[in-house]
Amino acid sequence: MSTDARTMDARTIMPDAYWRDVVLEREYERIFAHGLYVGPAQLLAQDGDYHSYQVCGRPFVTRRAEGELRSFENVCLHRAKLIDPPGRGNRPFRCGYHAWQYDAAGALERAPLAQDACIGRRRLQRCATVERHGLAFMATQGTLDADTGAQALDAAGFELGEFFHEETLEHAANWKLVVENVLESYHLSFVHQDSFVPTGISSASDTRESRFGRDSCLHIANKKDGGAAKGRLIPGSNSDYVHAYVFPNLFVSITGGLVGFVSHFMPQEAGRTLLEWRLFETPLLLAQKNAVRSYIRQNAIDFTRKVLGEDLVVLNQSQIGIRHARGPHQLQPVEGRLAHFHETYMRMMEDGE
Repeated sequence: MSTDARTMDARTIMPDAYWRDVVLEREYERIFAHGLYVGPAQLLAQDGDYHSYQVCGRPFVTRRAEGELRSFENVCLHRAKLIDPPGRGNRPFRCGYHAWQYDAAGALERAPLAQDACIGRRRLQRCATVERHGLAFMATQGTLDADTGAQALDAAGFELGEFFHEETLEHAANWKLVVENVLESYHLSFVHQDSFVPTGISSASDTRESRFGRDSCLHIANKKDGGAAKGRLIPGSNSDYVHAYVFPNLFVSITGGLVGFVSHFMPQEAGRTLLEWRLFETPLLLAQKNAVRSYIRQNAIDFTRKVLGEDLVVLNQSQIGIRHARGPHQLQPVEGRLAHFHETYMRMMEDGE
């Protein structure tokens, strides 16, 4: 084995980390509890708006209250029912079982027919919450940097617009397989022959990678474009693909300078991951005629569905295989972004920093 190969193996996650429940529990404590993306702030615009979700099986809710975003453990202090039901909506912060109600700070303010002497705990566990680039981040332990993900998002030229489409996709796969698949372009020519390849982006495309601590950004040049602006339907557009990853669970991309993609996952179980994805128009696309905008939006929806569907097959099959792998991944030099992810993951699993 060459020195380069030994180096790659040394920084690779072991197979059992992809399917053992005990590993997911440790991942929550060491990684997800210290900060993750929970959703777009624009979907929580009015007081009373909420987003109820699970992270590694634990229920949380992010709400708009008194004009700011606040996150809490979504478990009623009475008999542990979820206070806000799964999903999004607008409602009082009140449990639907026995009407125990909480104020904007998560303190119990009303408990019908209850006796004060029988109530010991009166305040929900609150979690640090920040907004950045119109995106909401939450941490159940410690504090969050107000500039969370800023460098990677700025490097991608990210400017959030109004969403025009969203979907949810469940993977029968570990969350790390999802991350690995998104981070590398090695598989494009083989998995996406009917989607990415016809657009001029393939495994052999020129790439430029930037790293910012735990985060990273990748720029993929389109070979068909050749950098020429002449003849483009929309002046100022291009055919390149720019992708940012904000550790541990946020993916953002801009295609051609026209359509933005925001997706994130929430680990549900060791072998089950929920992925939400949304598309938005960039300022350049918004400036075009309605017919052009409509055409490009529908094309983007169809393309994204196809790409994610192709990836889903590969990831679900990889989850089956990883339980029986005889050793760790054999990462290649072209998968340097994966190696960076593995190094970050293992460092956090060891010391939580």
